[in-house]
Amino acid sequence: MSCPSDRTALHKGDLSALLWLAVAVLSLQGCASMSEDECLTADWWIVGQKDGSEGKPPTAVSEHLEACSEHAVAPDREAYEAGRQSGLMVYCTRFNGYQVGRNDKPYHGVCGAALAEPFESGLRRGRLVLALETEAWGLQQRRKTLKETMGRLEHEQKTLQEKLEADASIPQDLEHMQEEIGKLGQKLETLRQEYEDSGIEQAEAMARFGNATQEARDDGYADEGGRFQLYQGTQKSKEAPD
Repeated sequence: MSCPSDRTALHKGDLSALLWLAVAVLSLQGCASMSEDECLTADWWIVGQKDGSEGKPPTAVSEHLEACSEHAVAPDREAYEAGRQSGLMVYCTRFNGYQVGRNDKPYHGVCGAALAEPFESGLRRGRLVLALETEAWGLQQRRKTLKETMGRLEHEQKTLQEKLEADASIPQDLEHMQEEIGKLGQKLETLRQEYEDSGIEQAEAMARFGNATQEARDDGYADEGGRFQLYQGTQKSKEAPD
């Protein structure tokens, strides 16, 4: 993230510039990885342990170096790296890999040697469940859009039909309205078939998603639902959605 500069010239009586400077100062504080107090009192083993447990890349220490150099403090790299390795032992488990994949979080390839295989196994599992959830959610949204479109076209068709029945317009206008009503009917027929087909697709997608989630739980992975909150249990997932 790029941080704004606070060197904009301020003119006397320029309230907007003063407000901008206040925002810029707050933004600069938020951009630094560590505050002055944190730099001065840091236990670098703990800082490294926290970064490791969050799966941050090795370059994270450079951010701390940049932040703390302004306060004449340099990280204890040896202590930091020792803490980071300890944190990676917490991060690089198959269970946490599942959560990283399930919640679409970035993985920076920090799990090395023996830690990589179990973590990446969980990561692949989590990403698979997420992909199945995304598919089911996409079909759900598609059906929602189809239903709204059908409702709009049905309203247009009804309005034209009522106007046709009540109107004593010239024959050409009546013929045009009949033609439009016919076109709307054809569109609605196509959309209704698509809506019916998508219902079957969504039911199948929900079943795949529900089964994958339950299988992950049976294998010991904690799964309380993802970003779309679609999973309601294996029985409900097998029901055809509205």
